[in-house]
Amino acid sequence: MGRRVLLIGIVLLTLIPQLCLAGRDVQVFTEELVPVHYEQHGQVVGIATDIVRAMFALAGVSPKFTVYPWKRAYAMVQLQPDSFIFTINRTSSREQKFKWIGPILPKRTFLYKFASRTDIQVDSLEDVKQYTTAVILGYAMTEMLQEEGFEVGRQLLVTRNKGNQVRAFVQGHADLITGNEYTLGCAMQKAGYSARDMEPVLLVNDRGYYLAANLD
Repeated sequence: MGRRVLLIGIVLLTLIPQLCLAGRDVQVFTEELVPVHYEQHGQVVGIATDIVRAMFALAGVSPKFTVYPWKRAYAMVQLQPDSFIFTINRTSSREQKFKWIGPILPKRTFLYKFASRTDIQVDSLEDVKQYTTAVILGYAMTEMLQEEGFEVGRQLLVTRNKGNQVRAFVQGHADLITGNEYTLGCAMQKAGYSARDMEPVLLVNDRGYYLAANLD
């Protein structure tokens, strides 16, 4: 991880003159997503948080970290100069909205089912349309599935955050759930399940997590 932080920190250093961050108040927005970034005892911590803090420290910048629901964090970073957001998926629809740094953390997003659901058979994204998938409002994966023809209220059950998404899934309101190797295990454990209860059925994204900067 040290080499990755160093390399990405160098990229951040090259951006600082463009962003005019020296001596300015820098805001970093994120969401509650254990174990990647979350609040604990009044501090924002997590795997990705450690990387981002180290990057800014290397660049000589001490930003303020703020946790919001994803939709609000995503809106705030586009409105506020000298601000950043992490972790964020880099997509074609978002490409021109930010300056991109990373990927800062490798990540693979899958569609998962309960291992006990042997009736669910998926070989392609088209097969997924037979089922209901629990997703999160404003996430890149949700937007991608909608672009692929998935309908909210039919094939997609849209929730506000990871906790609500997992709750809908374990209560049987959805057949599948989106997640990755970092976040789903922790969320399922909190709901009383383990990784052994889950089975990935389709890889849908492997581009990694990014840090993104406001264009101004």
